[in-house]
Amino acid sequence: MLKYIVFFFFCCTVLSLKAQYTLFGRSGSISYDKTMYMKNIVGKKFLAKADDKSKIFFEQMLPKLPENAVLKKTLKFNANETLFEPVKDDNLDQMVKQYIMMLALDFEGITLSNMTTRSFLRYNDIVGEKIIVEDTMKRIKWKITDEYREIAGYNCRRANGLTADSIYVIGYYCNEIPISGGPESINGLPGMILGLVVPSQHVSYFATKVELSNDVIMDKKRFEKSKVKRMTRKTMTDQISSVLSQHMNKETVQFIMELGNL
Repeated sequence: MLKYIVFFFFCCTVLSLKAQYTLFGRSGSISYDKTMYMKNIVGKKFLAKADDKSKIFFEQMLPKLPENAVLKKTLKFNANETLFEPVKDDNLDQMVKQYIMMLALDFEGITLSNMTTRSFLRYNDIVGEKIIVEDTMKRIKWKITDEYREIAGYNCRRANGLTADSIYVIGYYCNEIPISGGPESINGLPGMILGLVVPSQHVSYFATKVELSNDVIMDKKRFEKSKVKRMTRKTMTDQISSVLSQHMNKETVQFIMELGNL
Protein backbone atom coordinates (compact mmCIF):
# COMPACT_ATOMS: atom_id res chain seq x y z
CA MET A 1 0.00 0.00 0.00
CA LEU A 2 2.84 2.39 0.88
CA LYS A 3 4.45 2.05 -2.55
CA TYR A 4 1.18 3.06 -4.24
CA ILE A 5 0.95 6.17 -2.05
CA VAL A 6 4.55 7.08 -2.92
CA PHE A 7 3.85 6.51 -6.61
CA PHE A 8 0.72 8.67 -6.40
CA PHE A 9 2.60 11.58 -4.83
CA PHE A 10 5.41 11.18 -7.37
CA CYS A 11 2.94 11.46 -10.27
CA CYS A 12 1.30 14.51 -8.68
CA THR A 13 4.69 16.20 -8.26
CA VAL A 14 5.67 15.55 -11.89
CA LEU A 15 2.34 16.84 -13.17
CA SER A 16 2.63 19.89 -10.92
CA LEU A 17 6.12 20.68 -12.20
CA LYS A 18 5.01 20.18 -15.80
CA ALA A 19 2.04 22.50 -15.25
CA GLN A 20 4.30 25.15 -13.71
CA TYR A 21 6.71 24.89 -16.65
CA THR A 22 3.84 25.18 -19.11
CA LEU A 23 2.41 28.17 -17.26
CA PHE A 24 5.73 29.97 -16.81
CA GLY A 25 8.04 29.21 -19.72
CA ARG A 26 11.63 30.24 -19.07
CA SER A 27 13.24 28.81 -22.21
CA GLY A 28 12.21 28.03 -25.75
CA SER A 29 11.87 29.62 -29.17
CA ILE A 30 9.40 32.03 -30.75
CA SER A 31 8.66 32.49 -34.46
CA TYR A 32 7.87 36.04 -35.57
CA ASP A 33 6.54 37.64 -38.73
CA LYS A 34 8.24 40.98 -39.34
CA THR A 35 5.88 42.95 -41.56
CA MET A 36 7.30 45.89 -43.47
CA TYR A 37 4.67 48.15 -45.05
CA MET A 38 6.57 48.70 -48.26
CA LYS A 39 4.39 51.26 -50.04
CA ASN A 40 4.24 53.44 -46.93
CA ILE A 41 7.99 53.15 -46.36
CA VAL A 42 8.99 54.01 -49.92
CA GLY A 43 6.25 56.62 -50.42
CA LYS A 44 6.69 58.48 -47.12
CA LYS A 45 10.34 57.90 -46.26
CA PHE A 46 12.02 57.84 -49.68
CA LEU A 47 9.83 59.39 -52.39
CA ALA A 48 8.54 62.26 -50.22
CA LYS A 49 12.13 63.16 -49.22
CA ALA A 50 13.78 62.56 -52.60
CA ASP A 51 15.58 65.17 -54.62
CA ASP A 52 14.78 65.74 -58.29
CA LYS A 53 17.37 63.19 -59.46
CA SER A 54 16.10 60.25 -57.39
CA LYS A 55 12.41 61.16 -57.35
CA ILE A 56 11.75 59.55 -60.73
CA PHE A 57 13.44 56.34 -59.58
CA PHE A 58 11.17 56.01 -56.53
CA GLU A 59 8.08 56.99 -58.54
CA GLN A 60 8.80 54.10 -60.90
CA MET A 61 9.49 51.72 -58.02
CA LEU A 62 6.34 52.45 -55.99
CA PRO A 63 3.72 50.76 -58.27
CA LYS A 64 5.85 47.59 -58.39
CA LEU A 65 5.86 47.15 -54.62
CA PRO A 66 3.36 45.08 -52.63
CA GLU A 67 1.52 46.75 -49.74
CA ASN A 68 3.71 44.81 -47.34
CA ALA A 69 6.51 42.26 -47.18
CA VAL A 70 6.81 39.64 -44.44
CA LEU A 71 10.23 38.51 -43.19
CA LYS A 72 10.58 35.46 -40.96
CA LYS A 73 12.47 35.81 -37.67
CA THR A 74 13.06 33.63 -34.64
CA LEU A 75 13.89 34.35 -31.00
CA LYS A 76 15.55 31.73 -28.80
CA PHE A 77 15.54 32.46 -25.09
CA ASN A 78 16.41 31.20 -21.64
CA ALA A 79 16.31 32.82 -18.20
CA ASN A 80 19.32 35.04 -18.95
CA GLU A 81 19.71 35.50 -22.72
CA THR A 82 17.82 35.98 -25.97
CA LEU A 83 19.08 35.35 -29.51
CA PHE A 84 17.09 37.02 -32.30
CA GLU A 85 17.93 36.05 -35.87
CA PRO A 86 16.54 35.89 -39.42
CA VAL A 87 15.08 32.75 -40.95
CA LYS A 88 15.74 31.92 -44.60
CA ASP A 89 12.51 32.18 -46.54
CA ASP A 90 12.53 30.93 -50.14
CA ASN A 91 8.93 32.11 -50.59
CA LEU A 92 9.87 35.78 -50.36
CA ASP A 93 9.53 37.41 -53.79
CA GLN A 94 13.02 37.97 -55.21
CA MET A 95 12.19 41.43 -56.55
CA VAL A 96 10.93 42.53 -53.13
CA LYS A 97 14.02 41.02 -51.52
CA GLN A 98 16.25 43.04 -53.87
CA TYR A 99 14.40 46.26 -53.04
CA ILE A 100 14.78 45.56 -49.31
CA MET A 101 18.53 45.06 -49.77
CA MET A 102 18.89 48.05 -52.10
CA LEU A 103 17.15 50.39 -49.66
CA ALA A 104 18.92 48.87 -46.61
CA LEU A 105 15.59 48.15 -44.92
CA ASP A 106 16.77 44.99 -43.17
CA PHE A 107 20.40 44.19 -42.35
CA GLU A 108 19.50 40.58 -41.36
CA GLY A 109 21.30 41.20 -38.09
CA ILE A 110 21.64 38.59 -35.35
CA THR A 111 21.12 40.03 -31.87
CA LEU A 112 22.36 38.47 -28.62
CA SER A 113 21.11 40.14 -25.43
CA ASN A 114 22.03 39.27 -21.84
CA MET A 115 19.40 40.40 -19.34
CA THR A 116 21.70 39.81 -16.36
CA THR A 117 24.65 41.93 -17.50
CA ARG A 118 22.55 44.18 -19.78
CA SER A 119 25.09 43.52 -22.55
CA PHE A 120 24.11 43.60 -26.21
CA LEU A 121 25.80 42.17 -29.30
CA ARG A 122 24.57 42.41 -32.89
CA TYR A 123 26.25 40.64 -35.80
CA ASN A 124 25.75 42.35 -39.17
CA ASP A 125 27.00 41.42 -42.62
CA ILE A 126 26.64 44.66 -44.57
CA VAL A 127 27.61 44.24 -48.22
CA GLY A 128 30.23 41.66 -47.30
CA GLU A 129 31.64 43.61 -44.35
CA LYS A 130 31.13 41.77 -41.08
CA ILE A 131 30.56 43.94 -38.01
CA ILE A 132 29.71 43.18 -34.39
CA VAL A 133 27.99 46.00 -32.55
CA GLU A 134 28.95 45.77 -28.88
CA ASP A 135 26.95 47.95 -26.51
CA THR A 136 24.45 47.93 -23.65
CA MET A 137 20.80 46.97 -24.00
CA LYS A 138 18.39 49.77 -24.84
CA ARG A 139 16.56 51.40 -21.94
CA ILE A 140 12.95 52.09 -22.79
CA LYS A 141 10.43 54.09 -20.77
CA TRP A 142 7.27 52.00 -20.69
CA LYS A 143 3.71 52.83 -19.66
CA ILE A 144 1.53 49.75 -19.21
CA THR A 145 -2.09 50.05 -20.32
CA ASP A 146 -5.28 48.06 -19.69
CA GLU A 147 -5.57 46.93 -23.33
CA TYR A 148 -5.15 43.22 -24.14
CA ARG A 149 -4.98 41.09 -27.27
CA GLU A 150 -4.31 37.44 -28.01
CA ILE A 151 -1.07 36.66 -29.85
CA ALA A 152 0.04 33.09 -30.72
CA GLY A 153 -2.37 31.72 -28.13
CA TYR A 154 -1.19 33.98 -25.29
CA ASN A 155 -3.09 36.79 -23.60
CA CYS A 156 -0.85 39.85 -24.01
CA ARG A 157 -1.01 43.25 -22.37
CA ARG A 158 -0.21 46.46 -24.22
CA ALA A 159 2.50 48.88 -23.15
CA ASN A 160 3.53 52.12 -24.84
CA GLY A 161 7.24 52.87 -24.86
CA LEU A 162 9.74 55.54 -25.77
CA THR A 163 13.34 54.65 -26.59
CA ALA A 164 16.34 56.80 -25.66
CA ASP A 165 16.41 58.11 -29.25
CA SER A 166 12.73 59.12 -28.95
CA ILE A 167 11.21 56.36 -31.08
CA TYR A 168 7.64 55.49 -30.03
CA VAL A 169 7.00 51.74 -29.80
CA ILE A 170 4.01 49.61 -28.83
CA GLY A 171 4.73 46.31 -27.10
CA TYR A 172 2.39 43.44 -26.24
CA TYR A 173 3.86 41.19 -23.55
CA CYS A 174 2.71 38.02 -21.81
CA ASN A 175 3.21 37.18 -18.12
CA GLU A 176 3.32 33.45 -18.90
CA ILE A 177 6.84 33.90 -20.27
CA PRO A 178 8.53 35.96 -17.51
CA ILE A 179 11.55 36.95 -19.62
CA SER A 180 12.19 40.67 -20.15
CA GLY A 181 13.03 40.35 -23.84
CA GLY A 182 11.54 40.76 -27.27
CA PRO A 183 12.23 41.25 -31.00
CA GLU A 184 15.48 42.95 -31.99
CA SER A 185 16.80 44.76 -28.88
CA ILE A 186 13.40 45.86 -27.49
CA ASN A 187 13.12 44.83 -23.82
CA GLY A 188 12.21 45.96 -20.32
CA LEU A 189 8.67 44.67 -19.78
CA PRO A 190 7.68 42.11 -17.09
CA GLY A 191 7.16 39.42 -19.72
CA MET A 192 8.20 38.41 -23.23
CA ILE A 193 7.12 40.80 -25.98
CA LEU A 194 5.11 38.78 -28.52
CA GLY A 195 3.88 41.80 -30.46
CA LEU A 196 5.78 44.96 -31.38
CA VAL A 197 4.64 47.89 -33.52
CA VAL A 198 6.88 50.82 -34.53
CA PRO A 199 4.51 53.31 -36.22
CA SER A 200 7.15 55.78 -37.41
CA GLN A 201 9.09 52.96 -39.08
CA HIS A 202 6.00 51.34 -40.69
CA VAL A 203 7.03 47.96 -39.30
CA SER A 204 5.58 45.40 -36.89
CA TYR A 205 6.61 42.08 -35.34
CA PHE A 206 4.05 39.50 -34.21
CA ALA A 207 4.68 36.02 -32.88
CA THR A 208 3.11 33.19 -34.87
CA LYS A 209 4.31 30.24 -32.77
CA VAL A 210 5.77 29.73 -29.28
CA GLU A 211 7.59 26.52 -28.39
CA LEU A 212 8.67 26.04 -24.77
CA SER A 213 11.62 23.70 -24.32
CA ASN A 214 14.44 22.98 -21.87
CA ASP A 215 16.67 21.96 -24.79
CA VAL A 216 16.94 25.29 -26.61
CA ILE A 217 20.39 25.77 -28.18
CA MET A 218 21.79 29.18 -29.08
CA ASP A 219 24.44 29.36 -31.79
CA LYS A 220 26.89 32.04 -30.59
CA LYS A 221 29.84 31.15 -32.84
CA ARG A 222 29.52 34.35 -34.90
CA PHE A 223 30.15 36.44 -31.80
CA GLU A 224 33.31 34.55 -30.90
CA LYS A 225 35.25 35.41 -34.06
CA SER A 226 38.17 37.62 -33.05
CA LYS A 227 38.79 39.03 -36.56
CA VAL A 228 35.33 40.58 -36.89
CA LYS A 229 35.38 44.35 -36.42
CA ARG A 230 33.67 45.48 -33.20
CA MET A 231 32.14 48.89 -32.55
CA THR A 232 29.42 50.69 -30.60
CA ARG A 233 25.99 51.55 -31.99
CA LYS A 234 27.05 55.17 -32.43
CA THR A 235 30.25 54.29 -34.29
CA MET A 236 28.40 51.97 -36.66
CA THR A 237 25.66 54.54 -37.22
CA ASP A 238 28.19 57.27 -37.98
CA GLN A 239 30.16 55.10 -40.42
CA ILE A 240 27.17 53.76 -42.37
CA SER A 241 25.46 57.16 -42.35
CA SER A 242 28.51 58.77 -43.94
CA VAL A 243 28.34 56.27 -46.81
CA LEU A 244 24.56 56.45 -47.31
CA SER A 245 24.50 60.25 -47.14
CA GLN A 246 26.39 60.34 -50.42
CA HIS A 247 23.31 58.90 -52.13
CA MET A 248 20.37 59.86 -49.86
CA ASN A 249 19.17 62.88 -47.92
CA LYS A 250 19.72 63.23 -44.18
CA GLU A 251 16.15 62.36 -43.11
CA THR A 252 16.07 59.15 -45.14
CA VAL A 253 19.45 58.08 -43.80
CA GLN A 254 18.22 58.73 -40.26
CA PHE A 255 15.16 56.55 -40.93
CA ILE A 256 17.32 53.66 -42.20
CA MET A 257 19.63 53.85 -39.18
CA GLU A 258 16.74 54.00 -36.71
CA LEU A 259 15.18 50.98 -38.41
CA GLY A 260 18.48 49.08 -38.26
CA ASN A 261 19.06 49.99 -34.62
CA LEU A 262 15.79 48.82 -33.09
